[in-house]
Amino acid sequence: MFADNHRISHRQMIRQLILSLAVPILLCLPGAHHILGANGLLGILVNFIIYYFAIILLIRIAPAYQDLPKTLGSFQSRCIALLYLVPLVLTGSYLLSTAASLACTYLISGIPKWLASLLILAVCAAGSHMGLEKRGRIGEVSCGLIIGAFLLLYLLACFQGNSAYLNNPVQGALRWQDSLDSIYGIFCALSFLGFLPFLLPRVSKPNSSGKVIFYGVLFLGAMLAAALVLAQAVFGWERLIREKFPILPLMAGTDLPGDVLARFDVLWIALLIYGLFFSLGSIFFYGSHILEQVNFQPLRLWLLLLVYGITLNPAAGYPIDEYFGWLLVRVIAPLMLALTFYVSIWYKSRNKGGAIQK
Repeated sequence: MFADNHRISHRQMIRQLILSLAVPILLCLPGAHHILGANGLLGILVNFIIYYFAIILLIRIAPAYQDLPKTLGSFQSRCIALLYLVPLVLTGSYLLSTAASLACTYLISGIPKWLASLLILAVCAAGSHMGLEKRGRIGEVSCGLIIGAFLLLYLLACFQGNSAYLNNPVQGALRWQDSLDSIYGIFCALSFLGFLPFLLPRVSKPNSSGKVIFYGVLFLGAMLAAALVLAQAVFGWERLIREKFPILPLMAGTDLPGDVLARFDVLWIALLIYGLFFSLGSIFFYGSHILEQVNFQPLRLWLLLLVYGITLNPAAGYPIDEYFGWLLVRVIAPLMLALTFYVSIWYKSRNKGGAIQK
């Protein structure tokens, strides 16, 4: 059922959340920051506990994000808004670069990356202005298709696995240092849930959305856990640790029984790129919404230009693909954590003084 009155339902919200995070997590996390084997599975379980309490906090402080200038004042709200744009710009550049690389490699070979990036940017930016209700409806319809495709991928990959690979603990043995890296890496990837307070005031019955959001986190964690197990079963450790994106060869090696489609891998890649498109659209949507709150609408164009510029201009000779992992764990996640706690502390202190009414 579609939501009315400029609000979205819980179902639309959670499907947008899953669709925005599923593809980047499944594409980029396996193998990164020791997110492999038992260490990866332990990292997922620990983050279930962490984000159970984090979601409660995000829901409680959501009213503060409904009107940032009222909560923080004009100057502070603009500073906080600009800081929130940093994770959006950096992550948008990485996702744009990744989507363009996949498109040029698998779908439209021969087109330069700068042109593919420009076309993708134009499509995703145009969709960011369609409004929350339309995005909710698109997410509600397409989420099932994307998730269903991944479940089919997992099912087909089960027939290619080798149990001997799962019983080989050489690289996947539980090590505390690797486990801590895995826990923190997954925590950083899910830190984008810190943007939920901007969305919750526009959700029907936001105070009762905690259970729905946590179920979404559980679902994302289960999908990541299944990807870790299947990737190890299909490839073994020796190949798995060399793959940048283990999900790609997993897709390339699966096919429907009887070779129904000659290039089934192209369909996988197309669905993967669509998921990246939706993630990029979410980034531009949140960026536009935050700038609108603080009356910085003219900066929307600069947001797009920054994302495109960082995508095409390597820093110190390294493209953003090479150092985004470092940015995520050293800059983006700590910044998101700091901003959340700052707004939370300020909001609670103002509420105690009776300056803000819930």
